[in-house]
Amino acid sequence: MFKKFLLALLTTALLSQSSSAVATTHGKMLSNLNGNDIMFAQMMIPHHRQAIEMANFALKNSANQEVKALAKSISTEQGREIAQMKYWLSATKSSTSMGHDMGHGVDMNGMLSDSQLRNLDKLKGAKFDKAFLGAMIDHHLGALEMVKLLKGTKNSEAKKLAAGIARVQKAEVAAMKKLLAKVA
Repeated sequence: MFKKFLLALLTTALLSQSSSAVATTHGKMLSNLNGNDIMFAQMMIPHHRQAIEMANFALKNSANQEVKALAKSISTEQGREIAQMKYWLSATKSSTSMGHDMGHGVDMNGMLSDSQLRNLDKLKGAKFDKAFLGAMIDHHLGALEMVKLLKGTKNSEAKKLAAGIARVQKAEVAAMKKLLAKVA
């Protein structure tokens, strides 16, 4: 049953790619991105990069095929979203960073510190799966908090991205909680 749920989740994530906003929007359409939209992209890009790094650990360190499938889905979806947000920053001639470190020594919006990342990468098998799923749930919950920055956006592409991130990450959190209960 859970495998069917995970397959449905992955299919939904893949199908949502075609309905979510794409990075081919003309710069003119991005002219109404506001400061929160730009700040969101500047913060979410490194947040997503860390999720992809964690997902790559799962592909290498997990023996659980459901964890690996979830990791592959996370990596694919968040890679596309990074490309879209990088396009926003480029099209609006905005900096790719906020001008300061997001604090890899601090748990900010589910971000792991550098030492936590190193420790996660050292784990294997079921110990890895439990730590990965717990960390990724927190990471996704942090992203769901961050997406609130786009609540008042006037830009239709930003609205679509926010809705897509919220929909996919909420579904992935639910799937990860079920999977965590199985591996714990």
